[in-house]
Amino acid sequence: MRRFPASFLRAPEPSRSPRGQVSAAWGTCRRPGWTLLLSSIVALVAALFPAAAAAQASSSGAQASPSITNATTGLSDAGSVAPVAACAPATPVRATCLAQVLSVRGTRAFVHPRLRRPSSIYRFTHSRARRSHASTPAATPAIAAAGAPQPGTPAYLQQAYDLAWLSGTAGFGETIAIVDAFDDPNAESDLAVYRAEFGLPPCTSANGCFTKYDQSGNTGASATYPGTVDPHWELEISLDLDAVSALCPNCNIDLVEANSDQTPDLGAAQTAAGGLPGVSAISDSWDVPLSGYQAYKFTRSGDYTFPWITTVAASGDVGYPGSGVNNFPAALSGVTAAGGTTLQPASASGSPSVRGFTESAWSGAGSGCDQWQPEPSWQSALGLGCNGRSYSDISADGDPNTGMQVYDSDDDGWVVVGGTSESAPLIAAYYALVGATAEGASWAYSNASLLNDPTDGSNGTCSASISYICNGSPGYDGPTGIGSISGAAVTGAPGIAGPGTNGSYSQLVTAKSAQLRGGIYPNGQDTTYWWEYGTTTSYGQEASASNNDIGGGTAPVPVNDTLSGLAPGTTYHYRLDAQNQSGTEYGYDYTFTTPDTASSSNPGGTPTTTTAYTQSPPTTTTSNPPVTPPSGTTPTSPVTAPAVTNVHIAPAATSATVSATIATGGASTTYILEYGSTPSLGQGYLSSQSSRASASAQWTVRSLSPGKIYYLRVVASNAGGSAAAAVIRFKTSPVTISRISKSGSFLYVVLRCHGSATCRLRLQGRAATRVLFSKPATIRGNRTTTVTLRLTKSMRTLATRSKSARVFVLSTWSGSTATVSAAI
Repeated sequence: MRRFPASFLRAPEPSRSPRGQVSAAWGTCRRPGWTLLLSSIVALVAALFPAAAAAQASSSGAQASPSITNATTGLSDAGSVAPVAACAPATPVRATCLAQVLSVRGTRAFVHPRLRRPSSIYRFTHSRARRSHASTPAATPAIAAAGAPQPGTPAYLQQAYDLAWLSGTAGFGETIAIVDAFDDPNAESDLAVYRAEFGLPPCTSANGCFTKYDQSGNTGASATYPGTVDPHWELEISLDLDAVSALCPNCNIDLVEANSDQTPDLGAAQTAAGGLPGVSAISDSWDVPLSGYQAYKFTRSGDYTFPWITTVAASGDVGYPGSGVNNFPAALSGVTAAGGTTLQPASASGSPSVRGFTESAWSGAGSGCDQWQPEPSWQSALGLGCNGRSYSDISADGDPNTGMQVYDSDDDGWVVVGGTSESAPLIAAYYALVGATAEGASWAYSNASLLNDPTDGSNGTCSASISYICNGSPGYDGPTGIGSISGAAVTGAPGIAGPGTNGSYSQLVTAKSAQLRGGIYPNGQDTTYWWEYGTTTSYGQEASASNNDIGGGTAPVPVNDTLSGLAPGTTYHYRLDAQNQSGTEYGYDYTFTTPDTASSSNPGGTPTTTTAYTQSPPTTTTSNPPVTPPSGTTPTSPVTAPAVTNVHIAPAATSATVSATIATGGASTTYILEYGSTPSLGQGYLSSQSSRASASAQWTVRSLSPGKIYYLRVVASNAGGSAAAAVIRFKTSPVTISRISKSGSFLYVVLRCHGSATCRLRLQGRAATRVLFSKPATIRGNRTTTVTLRLTKSMRTLATRSKSARVFVLSTWSGSTATVSAAI
């Protein structure tokens, strides 16, 4: 059993268990003076950065809810455990990993979670015919009953963040690169144990899902992996790989191992990760707190951002580090800084919510105001008080008291781990799920209204002018950024919110009835719901409100229904189900037991209202196909069903223009463009309507990723019926134009090829209808290349005089041309 040597404290804080769990034998075999050196560093850090020490002390006072501690570890007293850091403190030239592990207070031994049979994370089927609103007999359940997920497991995290559907259907073709220090020879085998335990698909080097690289980007026989195996960073690697797997089991994972935890080695590994084929996002679960000249040196020590790749970096685990100190690489303007939250079910927090979970700023989450970094454009519109870069940007669970179950063979198996080391890979996986890895932090700010907004908690004390850097608040704040991750940002199948404050959906149970209350995410599509119930897990009965259509908004909607005609003294199983156009989700199994007789205060067994939700249901709804004909002038009878013809797609790199001809027959007709990254569509839709005999419809689909395959179809509906064109497959341009410059007789065009495959293309310059030049080019996959073109004098003159002179990049895929262009 591994324990933590006292020398691993970051700051002298008596009530907090020491940093970095290692075996007693390992701790005593280190060279003489190591403990003294670390103690000196700790004392120096505490003296120079008292704000950091205060934040650390504050975070140590936070304890897990007893219900979470018991569910995860079997220990009934939350005060019997304390989080400790896995790695030694950072120095100006050495980074620290940010994994924090739950240990037994006093003994410093790792807490091993109490594993139970995990809940199935795949709770979806394709859409089925909707049932009537009244209580009716039900068919055999499409998906077998499963118990509620244990805290810290993939199913739990997916439900808490409304990612169950996306985790099962998205992420294919995305690759997350994990950058860590030292070698982990057991990385692949440990990952296999984790994924098998929770029913996730295998991710191995044999099936191409997992690849390990050295810091130069080599793999396999040609690689020179680090010569040192560090048990602390091994745990960090296990956490990173497991966290990506928990949210994005369909993602590929690249592990890039730096030779050491020194910043030059980690910088080299970062550069290698940015050049690996197909990498969509990079996760850095480590940091170096720096100030003054040392911070200046780090900003120029290497590349941490790459075109079309989102780099997510942990913001730190000691709270606000103090004025003038910033955590790198998270503080860099181009990096997406990962904040940390305390994620609790409503039953643990005692606070009712439609979501079924509460989230607040974790006291250990890093944040800052880096005045030496330029303010990103996506923050300038917020009017923040920092004259520079504010961080974090986006957040996820990071509190080790509510952390993940992680498997690491070097730590006797299963442990509970958190820190912004947890939130960083969770956020990287989230970006892959929502298809935003080419957009970086700006995507989160553009979609802030669709994210969760933690508004409570604090990570330290800031000056009044930048108090938001330390304190959770509505909108942007430092510890949680612009919000925490949420699947509501993507149109898709519905999500089932968590249970209420009593750990179930049942609110009042009498001898003959039961009041049930829950929440559902419509996720942008018109959604219905129902309850299944019965005396066994086969259920056999269904019930819902007289109007069980909750619309097509994005926020979770409360549902409140009563089961009647129950038998006294009987235990019932029940679950909440929801369905929309993209699929049906079946909730987890819960039970209630009716009393033997009706109580004297409630003889009829009529339910009464208990705790009210804090969020009202939305007042607007959106319909998806099949479509209710739009209101307006009643068309003449009979009405001819519409027809969809001449569907044409003009894809670019990040958008596509779609046109179609709609024969309406003169009737008021609604026509909708559905699109998505799979043939089942579901990612989004755009609608229009017309009452003309024939309509020319046109849409522009935005926020696509370069070099990716997408699907779409056009659906039209009026009083005469509906018509849908065939689903069309297309690919966005794999090439983007980064920059165009002229110098003398030469034109320089900087092009980026996205994806692992080589891009073969043709450049064409045009001024109005005249072609200036035409030249083929080849670019290696996932590379940026400058193509040099020599222009004649007449070409230069025409390009200078013409306001319409442009360079076009023509790339062809399966007979379809995707074009991008930019002005010369």
